[in-house]
Amino acid sequence: MTSLENVTLLSCGSFNPITIMHLRMFELARDYLHAENICEVVGGIISPVHDGYEKEDLQPSDHRCRMIDLALVSSDWIKLDSWECNQENWQRTVNVLDRKSVV
Repeated sequence: MTSLENVTLLSCGSFNPITIMHLRMFELARDYLHAENICEVVGGIISPVHDGYEKEDLQPSDHRCRMIDLALVSSDWIKLDSWECNQENWQRTVNVLDRKSVV
């Protein structure tokens, strides 16, 4: 029997605000990947965008991170990573992916 590769799901976005469907997306993806024996999902990461993204009505990142923390209270596998929103300026998603591939 071959072992499945361990993966962590990553979602980047404004999360302005985070919704139940953001969290459900992680669950649906994990369930599908497990059911199809594609990989073993070992975690999930939510990465909110930097305040400099210039989206209309974007709430400050500290407020969005607090909302995410509250939404994740009952999750034992999805975590907030505030690295992206704590940078000096807006980051392209590829920079977040590059960082995650070496963490």
